[in-house]
Amino acid sequence: MILAVDIGNTSTAFGVYDGEKMVMSFRTDTGHYTDEIINTIKYPVKAAAVSSVVPAVNKNICNAISKNLGCQVKVIDSSFKSGISICTEYPDRVGTDIICGAAAAFYKYRKAVVVFDLGTATTVCAVDNHGNYLGHSIFPGVKASFAALHTATAKLPLIEDEYSCTQIIGKNTVSSMKSGVILGAACFIDGMSRRYRKETDDKAAVIVTGGLSTVILPYCEEKYIFDENLLMDGIRLIYEFNKQLYN
Repeated sequence: MILAVDIGNTSTAFGVYDGEKMVMSFRTDTGHYTDEIINTIKYPVKAAAVSSVVPAVNKNICNAISKNLGCQVKVIDSSFKSGISICTEYPDRVGTDIICGAAAAFYKYRKAVVVFDLGTATTVCAVDNHGNYLGHSIFPGVKASFAALHTATAKLPLIEDEYSCTQIIGKNTVSSMKSGVILGAACFIDGMSRRYRKETDDKAAVIVTGGLSTVILPYCEEKYIFDENLLMDGIRLIYEFNKQLYN
């Protein structure tokens, strides 16, 4: 069995795979890697693959996994095979989380794909029909947008939860902020999906993943594929492409 770990800016997801099937998953705050948390994994894990956007915590989590599960751990980097060709100016600088999601989407849907990942930051990327990773866009995520409005202004409140939006035209400060951020995120997906398809393939599959997907998707005008475990599936896939690196 394989352990896939996705370290995000806010939280870290763990998934245990038996072949292609995820048999266990859980999430914890990034940086909070106690023996007790790791030991909730009762499966015989033979190897672990980690995708991380927070390099400062990589050593701690690798040590915790190796110590408690007794398996070899590797952090995915630009030297790993991904099954897709990275066609950007600086391929080694593309976040492994974006590559994992893009690779998983291309191999799962077997066509050109546009992938939105709604997390602390919102990213959108594209892979063409030939498996060429064309590039990406980065946009403030919902939580980051609310936090920025609060910290950059004198009077706007901090909205930390309850992300439902009932008014397009806000009638008070909170509803106005929710309209701008939540509906704005939905408009971003609708608008960027159209523009990305024009640049890649009009029939490209549009996949949405990330923790805030279920919050934003109901407000989109178009229908998209929601794939909750896309990044984790990508980590498992990249492990399969690189398992010769494990002893």
